[in-house]
Amino acid sequence: MSLKITTMTTVVVVIVFSVWLFANLKQRTEIADLRGNQEVSIVLTDEGYRPRNVLIDVGTRVTFSTTRNNNHWPASNLHPSHEIYSEFDPKRPLGPSEEWTFIFNKKGEWGMHDHIRSYYTGVIYVSE
Repeated sequence: MSLKITTMTTVVVVIVFSVWLFANLKQRTEIADLRGNQEVSIVLTDEGYRPRNVLIDVGTRVTFSTTRNNNHWPASNLHPSHEIYSEFDPKRPLGPSEEWTFIFNKKGEWGMHDHIRSYYTGVIYVSE
């Protein structure tokens, strides 16, 4: 009986994990094509950054905000140093009602995260 319960529990855990993994992989591959916009907003929600991955033009102003009741701190990878695109870092936590705007003047693929809760991630693709 104990082996049967353990086996059923394992199967349920594997199924739940597989569904979660598939949903997260799909989110990671969706890229919002926002080229042509001079200003773009990225919002940190309870589910993560929305949109999570964006394609923008060089010179686009991106404003970061949150709907959460917690401080937020958008920054470039690598965590915790933010050295890949060091200018893309407000250098301090932002309050829940505070926004921060950054102009992306470098072409490239810029991984980002919330410095306070680094499991919130995204990518900003900047093209010319």
